[in-house]
Amino acid sequence: MSQTQTICSLNDRFRQGDMNIQGKILITSGLNHLLSEQDREASDLLKKVQDYSDFDEDSDPYGEHDFGAFLFLGEKCFWKIDYYSPDLKWGAEDPSDAKNTMRVLTIMLAQEY
Repeated sequence: MSQTQTICSLNDRFRQGDMNIQGKILITSGLNHLLSEQDREASDLLKKVQDYSDFDEDSDPYGEHDFGAFLFLGEKCFWKIDYYSPDLKWGAEDPSDAKNTMRVLTIMLAQEY
């Protein structure tokens, strides 16, 4: 498996809830506000991200499955995975190394980008 394929697999597994992949999930304040306004649970939002499969050359030029755009409650939203060292102080040296990479999945309103 190539480095890109490994990163793609790790990202998909993390995004879909594999607890064996180190990472954190962040939801921006604007999206949290929308959830509370609409009396919706974060699990509804997470399900949209977990089920996301609309990858193409424009949205995923490097084939890492690290970004997506979708509609949620009538609002355009983005999700993005970034790679950090396990202590979150630096960028990850090698995102294909699951043991030495902390994935951070941020879910946001497009207008917050």
